[in-house]
Amino acid sequence: MIFINISDFIFDKNAENMNNRALLYVDRQGREENWSYMELDVMSNKAANLLLSLGVKKGDRVFIYLERSPETYFFILGIFKLGAIYCPLFPSFGPDAIKERFDDCQGSLIVAESRLAENLGDLPHILVDREGGFRSRLAAMEPDFQAVPVSDEDYAIIHYTSGTTGKPKGAVHRHGAIVSHWQTSKDIIGLRPGLKCWFTADPAWVTGTSYGILGPLSTGADILVSEPGYRVNQVLGLLDKYDIEICYTAPTLLRMLMREDPAKAKAFKLESLKKIFSAGEALNPEVRRWAEENLGLTVHNQWFQTETGCIIIGYDGSFPRKGDDSMGKVLVDIKAEILDDSFNPLPPGGKGHLALMPSWPSMFLDYWGNREKYLSRFKNDWYITGDLAYRDDEGYFYYMSREDDVINTAGHLVTPFEVESILMTHSTVAEVAVIGIPDKLMGQAVKAFVVLKENCEPTPQLQMEYRALVRNRVSPFASPQAVEFIDALPKTESGKIIRRLLASGC
Repeated sequence: MIFINISDFIFDKNAENMNNRALLYVDRQGREENWSYMELDVMSNKAANLLLSLGVKKGDRVFIYLERSPETYFFILGIFKLGAIYCPLFPSFGPDAIKERFDDCQGSLIVAESRLAENLGDLPHILVDREGGFRSRLAAMEPDFQAVPVSDEDYAIIHYTSGTTGKPKGAVHRHGAIVSHWQTSKDIIGLRPGLKCWFTADPAWVTGTSYGILGPLSTGADILVSEPGYRVNQVLGLLDKYDIEICYTAPTLLRMLMREDPAKAKAFKLESLKKIFSAGEALNPEVRRWAEENLGLTVHNQWFQTETGCIIIGYDGSFPRKGDDSMGKVLVDIKAEILDDSFNPLPPGGKGHLALMPSWPSMFLDYWGNREKYLSRFKNDWYITGDLAYRDDEGYFYYMSREDDVINTAGHLVTPFEVESILMTHSTVAEVAVIGIPDKLMGQAVKAFVVLKENCEPTPQLQMEYRALVRNRVSPFASPQAVEFIDALPKTESGKIIRRLLASGC
């Protein structure tokens, strides 16, 4: 048995860099805080002691419901030191999304932003108020904490991800996953001690955890922690001001920058910026070309999943780009294949299921409480990713689509079932079906087809109510961008909704 605690691994790797800066936090008002690796170690000890005083113990599930801030890092590392399990929540989540995930894994505690308290109901929680006395409370805790011994197989993280039907699934990752985060961060992204980097993904994303927190910290990088905003002056201004060398972002953010006058982007020097990486959704050719023309850099797109935990396929700058739609090549020591419907390998050019041969350190171990679903993802010894793709004779992969109905909107995976369930609670809705439709900015947008109850009339006001209902109870990214009223939903003889017929008319 190998003993690896994620927090111990991080600080052991930085034994000679403890006085180096770990975090540069810039809040919405532009105020700055600097935290060294030594200070981060001490503050995560204090967070662990605070959680311990609240009864948290090894194996407990602790949810983080915070905006990007130093406290996010203190508590995540403190959770690992306790041997508890970190469960991220997006700050945009509403009460239904929170309770469903908390109940699914029998959570113990939520560490929450004070302004979000109204979404917690009676769930056990502790509130973080940076403008109030919370920092003093945390500072008063003991500065020493001996990390709880764990093996590399012990559960460390539960990332909830969406499927086509039913509730979100909790993909479980182990402490040993840190080895994959560390290796890919230094070998593919190019992180090293002191390198200034900015990962714009929310920590609740697998990208935000694997490559916004664990990878950079384990390599000794200097991390900018800040909300990215959506304007050229906000994003490029931060890159310029803080001499960021590597930026890891998503196509949606880049598409938002493209809406403005290109001259604004060209006005920033970006002299320190060496590489831009992108993940979470397909990288459009026009986004890549915009970056090359206006930022002077190629965007290196990468492919991985919540379940894989680390980068698998993509570009890292070591081999030429091929075509506008290539995903790139396999970047790690993992075998990837395209399989037919009998789950046997296809020759180059064959279109089928993208599959990976287990296993690697950051591969998920289970879906919490749903072993049957977990086992269904494996066929003929292959992990079936759920993506359709093909590969050419030079080893380049090309993404086609998802196998299921999951909607990828701005990198957020939205299950139709979750949105439909909320819309069905509206007093006017008799039936509803939700699909993803093409969207130039978000990649996909959520569209709802609603069959009204008798004596109800379709109105713009109802459409607004539906959007607000989903936005407030699930999250803004799940809110339907379009609502269409129809007389009946197309169905099979067995009563299943035929979503492709709905999509064909969009």
